[in-house]
Amino acid sequence: MFKHNRIGAVRAQLEALVGRENVREDEAEILMYSYDAGMARARPEAVINFTSTEQVAPVVKILYGAGIPFLPRLAGTNLSGGTIPLKGGAILNLSRLKKIRQIDTGARLALVEPGVVNLELQKALAPFGFFYAPDPASQKVSTIGGNIGENAGGPLCLKYGVTTDNVEKLEVVTPEGEIKTWSYRDQGPDLMSVIVGSEGTLGIVINAWLKILPLPARIKTASAAFPSLDGALEAVTRIISSGILPRALEAMDKVSMDAARRGTENTFPDGTEAVLIIELDGSDEAKIEKDLEAVRKICADKACSAFKVAGDEAERELLWAARKGAYPAMARLAPDVLVEDGVVPRPRLPEALRETRAIISKYKLTAGLLFHAGDGNIHPNMIFDRRDIQEVKRVKKAGYEILKACIRLGGTISGEHGIGVEKRVAMNWMYTREELDFFHGIKRAFDPAGLANPDKILPVANEAAAGDTASKAFGGPSSGPEASSVFSSRASLSPAARGLLDELRLRAGAGTRTAVTGLGTRLKPERIMEGSKPLELRHLEGRAEIDRENLTARVEAGLSFEELGRQLKEAGFYLDLPELKGSVGGLIASKACPDIRGHLLGLEVALADGSLLELGGKTVKNVAGYDAVKLFCGSLGAYGVIIAVTFALSAGQAPDRKAAGETPPDWDAFEPDEIHRRLKREFDPRNLLNPWVYKGHG
Repeated sequence: MFKHNRIGAVRAQLEALVGRENVREDEAEILMYSYDAGMARARPEAVINFTSTEQVAPVVKILYGAGIPFLPRLAGTNLSGGTIPLKGGAILNLSRLKKIRQIDTGARLALVEPGVVNLELQKALAPFGFFYAPDPASQKVSTIGGNIGENAGGPLCLKYGVTTDNVEKLEVVTPEGEIKTWSYRDQGPDLMSVIVGSEGTLGIVINAWLKILPLPARIKTASAAFPSLDGALEAVTRIISSGILPRALEAMDKVSMDAARRGTENTFPDGTEAVLIIELDGSDEAKIEKDLEAVRKICADKACSAFKVAGDEAERELLWAARKGAYPAMARLAPDVLVEDGVVPRPRLPEALRETRAIISKYKLTAGLLFHAGDGNIHPNMIFDRRDIQEVKRVKKAGYEILKACIRLGGTISGEHGIGVEKRVAMNWMYTREELDFFHGIKRAFDPAGLANPDKILPVANEAAAGDTASKAFGGPSSGPEASSVFSSRASLSPAARGLLDELRLRAGAGTRTAVTGLGTRLKPERIMEGSKPLELRHLEGRAEIDRENLTARVEAGLSFEELGRQLKEAGFYLDLPELKGSVGGLIASKACPDIRGHLLGLEVALADGSLLELGGKTVKNVAGYDAVKLFCGSLGAYGVIIAVTFALSAGQAPDRKAAGETPPDWDAFEPDEIHRRLKREFDPRNLLNPWVYKGHG
């Protein structure tokens, strides 16, 4: 039980801020907020309703001072138990904060409060000829604040990116009750992007500046029926690797289709086991038609039995109604549905499918399979009855085995539904102890008292111990020959990279301060603090490892961006960025081009003590843990040394580009936020890396 009357001790102060009627402790309210769309349950001690964004910071400051846990909540549609108050405390109900404060079509920005429902924003933008790209299936009820907390995706994120790619700036209440405004364009490490996907564990968003886009002039939507789901998924890889980038590319199996279209006419041929929904958009009708014909041929090569282009908006809406209605349709077949959310590199979708089906069969379950196929994101919707304890156990075991299969195939345990409480233990299977410690360091830096949505995302003590054993049995880094199948990039470290790790370990042992240098295009000799020993990365320049089917490239940090461009061009790929000068690692660490963040999938980073972290990977969606990849954008070499980078590529020839109008980083002008300094103390407590960046640290 929680300490009695924790809220009572500060109730008068809270009521003075939000009104007596908005501090609720009645049983009906407590029960209403003791669950969300996941399976977990826990009771809060109070629910605090807000009528103004100005109330949030002072309320948080009171709760922080009293040591009372709290968590922000909106529609509660998350599927991982992320808004369950595991340690009691207060639910901060932000759902009434739903003003669209500004729509600026010139700047292509919308300023909104967190309670704005995603679909309501779309309706408000449409008369101006604009839209907001992230479109989760729950968009009729899910809110922008919740979408930011989960880094939500949706069908359109294939072309337009997930939530983090569509946020320009955030106003955040820190766990201590301070108000901060952060943008990914700020000098220094990218704090804004770490907030996105953090599930309310690092702060509370009270205003968001969102990127909005002009509605496309033309949209073409087609359906392709296949006699096998394997054939449909193989067609997906062929479509993307051919250089065609659809607006959306979704897949459904027969179980999902039958559930979604129950009571309506079946328009697909007999024997249809899978359907792709392919949507193309743009202003060039000739190009759309050309791409559509190419898609048709690819589908025909994979035994497509029917390919149909929607003739009008009504037909298009019917297709999307079936896709977006598949989850609620499955929910009508049984009292409960467990939705898994694994991601694999796109070419490995057929393998993931086979393993998933075998697992579902093994546990004698029924599931509909949905895919954000263009992203490699698989959603098995397993139906069950939570009153049947044995069935619940089978469903949970099946879910965990599906996640392990995704990890083995080079993927991740969540693409858009978050970790919450229900996948905490699975974090042990995906990350090493050093990587989990790194994530814990992020949490401590933002939330020193551990009060903001506690015990979410990261394993707690008993899970960490159990997970460490499970991880070793499963193939963790210390478990022998299986390790390379899970931590594949570690096996491919070059001799130069291994030598760099050894050198950092030696320097850490001796307490030697290090000046991290790339190609010398940004760090001037006079900046190097006296007594710091240079560590050159120019030898990390191995040839880019290009995965043609997955449209990714792993690149060592010392390779020049110009040379990378030449190698990609030879292979028929490019990075959609301006021409940049300098090393790959230097460009990221200096944030010379802030938009580079949108092309980063993974980083391999050495900490000051020589520990190696693998953050992100080869999937285009990954919300397993904090977005530390973007945190290293603008880190100036002071948090860790970037060894290798995985980029998302575009296929074809690059459009004509001009050199970027770069402004070299002004090392003296960077004024670290207190959270920047805390992060530095967590990652490099002795200030060994580029020590002049954090003056007075120590």
